[in-house]
Amino acid sequence: MESITKTYPWLKRKTAYYIWLKTAGAAIAKLARLSVEGRENIPEKGPVLLVSNHRSFMDPPLVAYAVMKRPVFFMAKEELFKTPFISTLIKHWGNGFPVKRGKFDLKAMKTALTILRKGELLCLFPEGTRAPKGKFLKPKIGTGMIALKANVPIIPCFIDGSEDLLPKGAKLPKSANVKIKLGEAFQIELSNSKENYEKAAKKIIEKIKELQT
Repeated sequence: MESITKTYPWLKRKTAYYIWLKTAGAAIAKLARLSVEGRENIPEKGPVLLVSNHRSFMDPPLVAYAVMKRPVFFMAKEELFKTPFISTLIKHWGNGFPVKRGKFDLKAMKTALTILRKGELLCLFPEGTRAPKGKFLKPKIGTGMIALKANVPIIPCFIDGSEDLLPKGAKLPKSANVKIKLGEAFQIELSNSKENYEKAAKKIIEKIKELQT
C-alpha cells in the first residue's frame, strides 16, 4: 500500500485542515446552532475509533467540528468520489476515503486499519447510511470487524437534530438545533473472529444509543 501521506496529502498540511475547520466548519456549526458535550473524552493523541449514528449528509463536518482538537478521517460511499470537485473536497479537506457499499471492500478495510495503526482518529457510521429521524438502523458487520481487528479505544458519538439541518431532498442547509454528545472510551473484550464481528457491531450501536439519555 502506498504511504498514507501520498494518499492523504493533508497529513503534510494540517494547517489547511484547520483553516477549513475554522471557516467552513464553523459556518456549518453556527447554522446548526451546534452544542457539544464530552469533547474532553477525545484523547490528544493515539489511535481512536469514533462511532456515530447517522442522520444527515452534514454529519461528517459536524463531527469534525465537535472533535476540534485533532483531524478526523471518514469512510464515505464510493459514489461521492466520482465527481472531481466533490472528490477533491472529501479527500483533501474532508479527510474521506471511499468504500463500496453492499459488499465487502477489502481496500477500504485496509485503509481504515492503516489509519488507526498510524495513530490517527477514524470516524465510522455503523449504520452505513442515514437513518430516519429518531431511528437507528441495524449496524453493518464491517464496523465490528474494524473494531476487533484494530483493538483501539472506541468513543461513541450521538448526533441529534442534524436531519433538520439538511433534510432529505433539500439542496441547501437551513438553521437547526443540533446536539452532539461524545461518550467515554470503551473497548470490546471479544476475540477477533467472524463469529464476534456482529456481536461487536451490536455492542457499538448500543453504546451510541446509551448517549440519548
